[in-house]
Amino acid sequence: MRLLPDRPSIEFLRKEAKDLLAVLRESTPGTSLAEAQRVLAGEYGERDWPALKAEVERRAGDTPTAPAGLAEELAAVFGLGKVTAPARPVTFTAMGRCWDITTDRGRWLAVTVYHWITNEQAEVGARLRDAATAAGLAAPVPARSPYGRLVESVRGENWRVHEWLEVGPSPVLPVSTDLARRAGAVFGTLHGLAIPSEEPIQWYLTHRRSPDEWQELLGRARAADKPWAERLEAFLPTVDELREIELETPSRLMLCNRNLIPTHVRQGRDGEFVAMEWDFAGSLTPELELGAALTQWVLRPDLNVKALQAFQDGYGGVREWPRLDMGAFAVAISGWLNWAYNAFCEAIDPETADSAVFAEREAVGVLDRPMTCKGLEQLLV
Repeated sequence: MRLLPDRPSIEFLRKEAKDLLAVLRESTPGTSLAEAQRVLAGEYGERDWPALKAEVERRAGDTPTAPAGLAEELAAVFGLGKVTAPARPVTFTAMGRCWDITTDRGRWLAVTVYHWITNEQAEVGARLRDAATAAGLAAPVPARSPYGRLVESVRGENWRVHEWLEVGPSPVLPVSTDLARRAGAVFGTLHGLAIPSEEPIQWYLTHRRSPDEWQELLGRARAADKPWAERLEAFLPTVDELREIELETPSRLMLCNRNLIPTHVRQGRDGEFVAMEWDFAGSLTPELELGAALTQWVLRPDLNVKALQAFQDGYGGVREWPRLDMGAFAVAISGWLNWAYNAFCEAIDPETADSAVFAEREAVGVLDRPMTCKGLEQLLV
């Protein structure tokens, strides 16, 4: 589910709708602007364009404010200088809210990260990011604390800080053929680095919850009177079908970004492709990362055949496209099932009001657009 920023602009959404219109007309020339606006509203979790406009107006009068002293604490911990303006909210994500902080040394983006993204994990991502930027890819410049750390704990949460980078929003879905081609080239460049990795694939990308755990989740949804509980029950056979595609342990692994998805990409000046997120980096094979990437870049909201070909062409312009089979989607399946399970859990028992809204939309989004074996098979044609 696409998320509105904390200070959305209806004019910018109109531009997004026009950009989306151009993409939709690549496959359906007769698409109208009204249809593009409706599709965009759906991406933001709203039923139609008027509902999206109403949500923008609501947010304009309900802009979050930073907790007292948070900006100053972050500036002190990361050595950013003296805060010269109130922190401004940027957006809420699954990891928490991002803040725009201005000091006498510059402008910064402060983001909360998952508890498992420790400084050691961030250093793994920094290794890949440094090699990628040396190869010509664009990424934000991270800030290190006076102790040389990329991750610091502030108020019980793990934080990262980047130098502020003037970029646009993440791409709307479906992506254009041009962007899909550039994404493929970026993956080709990253795989061409071929940085060996001895660490095993992260458990989140290999672990599958048992049928009993999913049944227990269904019981919790019913006990919480969730309106989507019966849809969750109808979804469980799809879970069982996906579980049948198992991961064959690879013999050789390389360091991969592992989460280079449209949500984590921005377009910089002159349409430059900027990869914003590197903290999820770790071991994979090119085949497994491409299997996961295709589900994000060309299978949402539906199969985009032209974007699939463009993605493969972009990759093939850098290095040879590997042969993929259903096994290439194994980590994509594990990651998606775990993400879906956690979204349902958070929707049933949210930690905060912000996470409640986010998780409820994510849970409904899972049921509206589930991953299926039939959909994955289309990517191999």
